[in-house]
Amino acid sequence: MKRALRAGLTIFGLLAPLACGKIYNSSTYDATTYGASDGSVKFLAAKEIIKTNCATCHTRASHQAWAGMNEQDFISQGLVVAGNFSGSLLYTKIQGNRTSTPGNMPEGGTLLSGAELTVIEDWILGI
Repeated sequence: MKRALRAGLTIFGLLAPLACGKIYNSSTYDATTYGASDGSVKFLAAKEIIKTNCATCHTRASHQAWAGMNEQDFISQGLVVAGNFSGSLLYTKIQGNRTSTPGNMPEGGTLLSGAELTVIEDWILGI
């Protein structure tokens, strides 16, 4: 009996350190620490600008769907091209974009700030 108890305590003593600390699983790697499941941190920042400045006027279902799209959706639908501002339809539509393409959005609205453009550019460059 003592031998079985001693063996059990030995095994417990060996395994206990393995259980200490944070337990990692598929939901442990959250967006704030390790990046987001629907895209990079840069994408999430750009998406927030799009949601705030574009989706308020674009009320068609196709544009409202942007709020639920992940980074790969923007790429696969041809809205952005990795590393290419002038090839990214979404970016070239923005009035004041930093390409030679004249943008027309937001129509009658407030232009995006330089900081907002930089966030979108950083995302496109980082894809």
